[in-house]
Amino acid sequence: MNAVTTTPSGGFAIEGMQGAMKLAQAMASAKMVPNHLQGSPGDCLMVIEQAMRWQMSPFAVAQATAVVRGKMCFEGKLVAAAIQTSGVLDGRLNYDFEGDGQGRKVICSGLIRGEKKSRTVEVLLKDAKTDNQWWTKTPDQMLSYHSARVWARRHTPEVMLGVYAPEEFDAPSGHVVDVTPDTQQEPRQQIQEERPVDYVAFFTSRLKACSDTGCILALEKKWEQTQAKARDAGRPISEEVLADVTDLFADRYGVLHEQERQQADANAEVPAEEMPA
Repeated sequence: MNAVTTTPSGGFAIEGMQGAMKLAQAMASAKMVPNHLQGSPGDCLMVIEQAMRWQMSPFAVAQATAVVRGKMCFEGKLVAAAIQTSGVLDGRLNYDFEGDGQGRKVICSGLIRGEKKSRTVEVLLKDAKTDNQWWTKTPDQMLSYHSARVWARRHTPEVMLGVYAPEEFDAPSGHVVDVTPDTQQEPRQQIQEERPVDYVAFFTSRLKACSDTGCILALEKKWEQTQAKARDAGRPISEEVLADVTDLFADRYGVLHEQERQQADANAEVPAEEMPA
């Protein structure tokens, strides 16, 4: 029996690990797959496994990948499509838009199979927008991609396990200041203790100000210090918040890493006649 066979829909099915490994070898030898997959059957196998989980074409998924900080990253539109093909939804995700300008927001809702009530998330344009030109050209589309990812991470994390979408954001201008929340003794300390710091909002704002990966790494060190202080004070940060902030760091790092890679590639494309003798 063949390890890779065609299906009635015109695609192909992979039969077991042997079939996946055979396809990974073929993908690694292809010249039209992204550079980070060429000559690397192991990385191709990771893409194939993810594509199988999402019930998508491995080659289509491969075209929307990048390796960032040792993790495989996927484009926003692919992530949105993956949520739809995952089988967790009864129907499709719905997007309702309200407001104008920076107050524009999207309400993303979806009905999980077996449930009777839709689950929703809200994303404000002012919280998600960066200087990527597509946020100006097609803000609603970008909000849709972003909210789909937020929805899945909150309500169906199994679909988003290990999946990041760096291209949804671009690097804004600005400089970073100390990100550690102020823990000095103040008259309002009791109020602050009763109303915990919103770490997700806090680091969302600070990460938007980062313009290079070095800034992200510095912020990450500050975040580790913040966690340690919270533990020492007997108020450890919840696992849910830790996971959300970790996602923020991974997403932003992915964006800036990819941008730096693209800039490096552009700088390397110097015409021969312009090279110094």
